[in-house]
Amino acid sequence: MEPHTVRCESDRHLAVQLLLDERVSKMRDKLREQGKMGTRRSLLAKALRLSSKVAPNLHEIKNHCVEVLAAEIEIELYVFASPSFNAGCTPVEDERVFILISSSMLEAFSTDELQFVLGHELGHHIYGHHEVPLPFILQAAKHLPAAFVLQASAWQRYAEISADRAGMLCCGGQAPAARSLFKLSSGLREAPGAAQIKAFVEQAYDLYEESQAAHSVERIQHHDFLSSHPFSPVRLRAARSFDSFMKGKQDLPAVEREVLSYMALMEPSYLDEDSPGAEAMRRLLFAAGAVVAAANGEIAKEEIEALKSLLGLARVPDTLKPELLRQHLAERIEKVKELVVPSRRAQLIRDLALIARADGHVDDEEVAEMRSLAAELEVDPTLVETVLQAPVEVD
Repeated sequence: MEPHTVRCESDRHLAVQLLLDERVSKMRDKLREQGKMGTRRSLLAKALRLSSKVAPNLHEIKNHCVEVLAAEIEIELYVFASPSFNAGCTPVEDERVFILISSSMLEAFSTDELQFVLGHELGHHIYGHHEVPLPFILQAAKHLPAAFVLQASAWQRYAEISADRAGMLCCGGQAPAARSLFKLSSGLREAPGAAQIKAFVEQAYDLYEESQAAHSVERIQHHDFLSSHPFSPVRLRAARSFDSFMKGKQDLPAVEREVLSYMALMEPSYLDEDSPGAEAMRRLLFAAGAVVAAANGEIAKEEIEALKSLLGLARVPDTLKPELLRQHLAERIEKVKELVVPSRRAQLIRDLALIARADGHVDDEEVAEMRSLAAELEVDPTLVETVLQAPVEVD
């Protein structure tokens, strides 16, 4: 099976969009000008390099994954001291990549589980995920458009699905992937037997149903919309779907449709959805966004750009009239309350927070305005502080 043919379609599509973004292009140029980052020197100083003599079994696993994924690149393996299960793959430097594995993972994961882990990490390389230098962009930028942050976070989640597929090609199917995912999420060290694996899968379905039933408030409180990784039930459901493709039980387009439905649990929808309720929410976001942005006496250019990035350039003029829009708030709030269930209204508070902090800081007046709007929408006002504290970070 050709690895590049099974890359998640949404990963591929969003990556193309991000690579065309001016912020991404400028950072890529800057990193090229800076040259190598000194990754190898840092690893040699802080971690243990695992040569074929030190870790022959791990090198056999690596060689297997390289062959399966046709990864034509030199690879150095390192282990670092950590009680947590973790692994990573660096961008290419000096025509090689470095794969890092925590000491606890190396001790606790079986051969086929490590095949999944190394295959997953190599998947990030073969699918070019490091070509989009999001960590550097997020670290360098004082503020970013809300839509860019949401798009970047969504892409990272789909990139993880692609990497999981690469890992499954290396380990042979769902069972090792399922064990690995649950070890990662639970911290359990012992390899589960067949009965335990079955129980893990059933638990994943239970967790998925709970997640599916969770209100928007709960998902926002857990920062799902900014998470760089799908939560475990979603990854396991996606792995199960891909396993059915590997076994010839369904085609890849059907798998992609299932993945989209799973990932929808973590993504906003009213900004693009075609329904009366979604349109009412967008109309309220326009008015409330202007009112919140002007709460401190002036509207920053970055806040207008954030509103445009959420609603689209055609929907937002360059000059806003917050006092005029305030007169329409009550009517638009009532329309949203009439058409939209309370749990979904929380998404408006999330997006108002993205607008408020677009200029790099949030004033007390803006917080007070958002709390007032939350109360009128019959959403817990404490959600305002929750979303303002959400880390805008993508791994």
